[in-house]
Amino acid sequence: MTKRGKIGQAKHDKKVQSELEKLKDQGFRVRADLPNRAKPPKVGGVIPDIYARKKSKLIVEEIETKSSLNSAGDQLSKLKKGTKKLGGAFKVKIAG
Repeated sequence: MTKRGKIGQAKHDKKVQSELEKLKDQGFRVRADLPNRAKPPKVGGVIPDIYARKKSKLIVEEIETKSSLNSAGDQLSKLKKGTKKLGGAFKVKIAG
């Protein structure tokens, strides 16, 4: 897990919540790595920020802040490979 300061973590969590709501509105069943929520299953050995399913469609998303993006390479690589094995789409989004 990438280390972030309090402000960076707040931006990260806000973006995760936003993506969760957007995907739910599109009819996906969504799990998000947020406090007080059921955690997503591991993908490539890593718990992603967002794990969304609708029928046979899978979306895995990882949210990074500008400061955490450079140090997240190994984690992103594992998630990308793991998502590909599952036949899903992997996306990285930047929290503003």
